[in-house]
Amino acid sequence: MHIIETQHKRIPWRWVILLQIMSATRILALFASGSMTFTMRKFIDSPIIINSVSSLDVLFNLLIAAPCLYYSDRIWTRHGRRLPFVMSSFIVLAVVILLLPLAGSAVPMAVLVVLWLIFFDVGSTFDVMIMEIIPPEQRGRSAAIGAWMFQAIIILSSIVISGRFDDVVKSLGFTLPGEMLIYWWGCLCLVFCVIFMGLFIRENKPIGPPPVDHGSGIKGAITNLFAEKSLWPVYLLVFSTVLMSTGLGAIDPLLMTEQWGYSKQDMGTNIFVGGMINLFLVIPLVGLVVDKIDRLKMFTYSVIGTLILQIAYYVFVQFILPDKRPTITHMILFGQCLSMVGQFGGVALQPLIFDYIPRDKMGTAQAGLNFVRSVTRLITLNGIGLWVAYYSKWFMPEGTFDYFSGYLFMILMNALGCGFLFYFGRQVKRGVIKPLGRTGFHPLEETASPSQPKA
Repeated sequence: MHIIETQHKRIPWRWVILLQIMSATRILALFASGSMTFTMRKFIDSPIIINSVSSLDVLFNLLIAAPCLYYSDRIWTRHGRRLPFVMSSFIVLAVVILLLPLAGSAVPMAVLVVLWLIFFDVGSTFDVMIMEIIPPEQRGRSAAIGAWMFQAIIILSSIVISGRFDDVVKSLGFTLPGEMLIYWWGCLCLVFCVIFMGLFIRENKPIGPPPVDHGSGIKGAITNLFAEKSLWPVYLLVFSTVLMSTGLGAIDPLLMTEQWGYSKQDMGTNIFVGGMINLFLVIPLVGLVVDKIDRLKMFTYSVIGTLILQIAYYVFVQFILPDKRPTITHMILFGQCLSMVGQFGGVALQPLIFDYIPRDKMGTAQAGLNFVRSVTRLITLNGIGLWVAYYSKWFMPEGTFDYFSGYLFMILMNALGCGFLFYFGRQVKRGVIKPLGRTGFHPLEETASPSQPKA
């Protein structure tokens, strides 16, 4: 097998598939780590403490991920600039998740959980490294392949991982708890990624000097995220996309179970049916067209379609159904229509964002994007909770909640996000915002000197 390298004008599709398999394996390890809440519950009774430990990820995203991404634009080692962060991260994560089910008390367990959160953010350069390998012209179909694998992982995880925490497996004279098998499965996934990257991935040294460093230390790195004016349009684009992806969050299961009276199994059926349709119909269709259509137009049409469908669903439930309670069939039909439209936008989004990121600032941009996403999502998640609380206080009997009113907040945020997106598109059309990720991309094949062999 040939070495997979960065900065090529075009790469074999087998490289893309292998990279997406590795990315999917990483996601499987992340899904395995989702059992940490149940592990913490074994030793910690307070949900406040459990939630506080889990929420440290937001803090580490700012203090750990942002500097790692920022400085990965500005360093070079004989092993590359992104790969050292990712390799060290995955090695530590594999050890942590191997030891986690062996922790016998709250203190070592909490230390291991915190180490997981820290070193997962150290490996935040992973996505940037993948985008440096996959050229702009192939990123759309690559994203479609990744989305297909992600849907397969959701289905696989629901069978292999979800619900297995309390199981006990007896085989060959050994008795292993499900908790241990879940974590050790995640460990194997990370070990596979480490071996694959160590053997088959190589970074080529970027052409030209690194970006100007306007400061030093963690404070300098964080300050510089917004000092790069060329990245402001990208932050605006991501801000609008987070507004448009506002969901019900923790209110969604309450809407299903408390307000509409459905079971948790009904919720799972809804997700499973939608996942199968996406896996075998929608995503393959998206993959055929994603690199043949202007990505900004494709994403814009998707969000407009989503807004129209959200309004239609709200009107249907609130004003047409006599009991204001959709059936499972209604939810699957409307949900699948939203999912189909959303898949077109979702597959186009990541390649679209990187179209406007200068190649020498990809790490800095990713750090800034993470910050913008986190802050905006924090605002929208708390906003929808406040909306439901006050709407119910004003329009519902005392002690009852209208969780479905959250759709009004979603529609409002989607409309606001569309406004920012239209402004972004107008500036692109006028030439004020340029696709620097495409126009500034200089592959090795075009930059190699006559005396320098092409990679």
